[in-house]
Amino acid sequence: MDLTTYSIIHDSYRAPWLTRSMELATRLGEPKHACYGLIVFGLWGTVPAQLTAKLASVALVSSSGIVTLTKYLTNRDRPEGMSPRSNSSFPSGHAAGAAAVAVLVAKRHGRLGAVAWFIALWVMLSRIYLGRHYPSDVLTGALLGTIAAWLVLRGERFFEKFHF
Repeated sequence: MDLTTYSIIHDSYRAPWLTRSMELATRLGEPKHACYGLIVFGLWGTVPAQLTAKLASVALVSSSGIVTLTKYLTNRDRPEGMSPRSNSSFPSGHAAGAAAVAVLVAKRHGRLGAVAWFIALWVMLSRIYLGRHYPSDVLTGALLGTIAAWLVLRGERFFEKFHF
């Protein structure tokens, strides 16, 4: 099922405009771009936006740690071929980060959650379309990011005491 879904998304419809769109989504999902956004909201956002940025930072760091460990343990080849153990296919770090931020924004900022989830799903789809991940990599990454965000939300009062 994983290979069939991968083939449908990756091989069915290819167009230059769609490829450029997916490349943009993948760039948006890179950790450095998430950090830039969190810094902007953390320094110049409203008080609720600053807290969301702090919580999202904690969720991103935790999900990244779990993803990195899992990548090392599983060492799954990427659809496009072999890669270093530290950059294996399973799970998707882009998906984990995008889901973590989307969960936090949706929970704390209502309507902005729809925008956050749209961007997160676009990032996730781009990883399959561009041949960087299988669907199971993306789904597992999204699940790990969601769990990390949920745990951070459960400990929100603890994390809001920290100043960073």
